[in-house]
Amino acid sequence: MVPARIRSTVARIGGRVDRARTRSRVRRFRRHVRWLALWRGATVDLTVAADAEISRRVRLEIWRGTTTRLVIGSRTRLGDEVKLSLRGGSLAVGDNTDIRRFGTYHVGGEIMIGSGCVMSTGLHLHCAERVTVGDLTIIGEYTTIADSRHLRTPLDVPIHHATTTAPVAIGANIWMGAHAVIAGGTTVGDMAFVAAGAVVTRDVPANWLVAGVPAKEIRELTVETE
Repeated sequence: MVPARIRSTVARIGGRVDRARTRSRVRRFRRHVRWLALWRGATVDLTVAADAEISRRVRLEIWRGTTTRLVIGSRTRLGDEVKLSLRGGSLAVGDNTDIRRFGTYHVGGEIMIGSGCVMSTGLHLHCAERVTVGDLTIIGEYTTIADSRHLRTPLDVPIHHATTTAPVAIGANIWMGAHAVIAGGTTVGDMAFVAAGAVVTRDVPANWLVAGVPAKEIRELTVETE
């Protein structure tokens, strides 16, 4: 059996190695942002906590000539193949939030993600105006959140750039199932549940479960102990 003193020493050394690796990846991310912005003739106002966990495989896109603000909080994690498309808006992520792999974040407006959140695998967030996510909220895999939509144009007018925007507000301590869709101009109240595959086109009351296409109120929720 390994003596407790040796186990403690090994654990302490391992912790130092992990912290050094984390700081190194943060420095590498800062350099990458700085040089890519310079190459694109853009400006990125970057604040990254020293203990944030940034994957080496985070993907960056910076639109030419734009100015973007990017804040990543303490102990927040950016997973493999997360794509940040910086288009002249702002993205602020609170502390201890998990931005999981393969997520795509289009930052053209103001995105504010709270602390203790889980932004699950494959999430697609498109922000042209404003999207907010409250603390402790879990958003399921391959969910789409968009604060803009295309307008119906005449046959000879391209639809691609005919858009309108409206803010999205997602409250605190919400659970949202996989493959949900949150449309622009909607508010999801605190402690609501959004079922997997639901398409939210109108406001969701706090403490309610909604489901369906389009999403409809199913029942009011109560605090469960088991």
